[in-house]
Formats: sequence, structure tokens, C-alpha cells
Amino acid sequence: MAKLVLNDFMDIGTKGYHTATTWQASTTPDFVDIIEEKTTYGSEAGYAHLQLPKPGGGYYADLDNLYARCKVHILDDVSEWFYMDPVNQNIQDVTITKNFEIIRETTSEAIGLQ
Repeated sequence: MAKLVLNDFMDIGTKGYHTATTWQASTTPDFVDIIEEKTTYGSEAGYAHLQLPKPGGGYYADLDNLYARCKVHILDDVSEWFYMDPVNQNIQDVTITKNFEIIRETTSEAIGLQ
């Protein structure tokens, strides 16, 4: 699974609100091998949870390089692709909580979950 987040984008001269985002995840930087595509809307337009299904079954959880990109929808206008830096699924951010309170934030690598 991966959570993709659009933290910021420049909105100059548009005629509306950010209404949706189209996301793509790939195992290749040229996006020839798109493993999942999803569009999120409204209040959830700034992020997407992707399952990252493998061809033939199962899900990716150990990609050294996961590539992602997104397009921003503002009413009927759609942006060009925004490309995100590749990430390593083996080194994921981990938040450890107890009773819904954060105890510690670390990485999967630091606590040996790889």
C-alpha cells in the first residue's frame, strides 16, 4: 500500500477550485508499467491510498523504486502531470501509537521491518 499526498501546487489564473486529482503509480520512471490509477474527489482530492496490485495477484510492498505522478483537476481544466520523486517502500515512515496518541515516529528500516 502507498499513500500519495499532494502537498502544494501553484494555482495561477484558474477559474475554480481543486475538485479532483488523478494519480498513477508505476514500477518504471517512464510510466510504461502503471500498476494503479485512481482519481480522488472533493475533500479527498489532495491524497490517495493505493493498494498497488501485482499482476497475477497479491500486492507490492517491497519496491525499491515506486514512481508516482498526478494531474490536478480544477473544474473542467486539467493540469499536466506532476511527477513525484521515487520512493523506496522498504524504508517507510512508521508512527507508533498507543490509545490514539503518538508514542514515536521512525522508519520501518530503523525498527527492522524490512
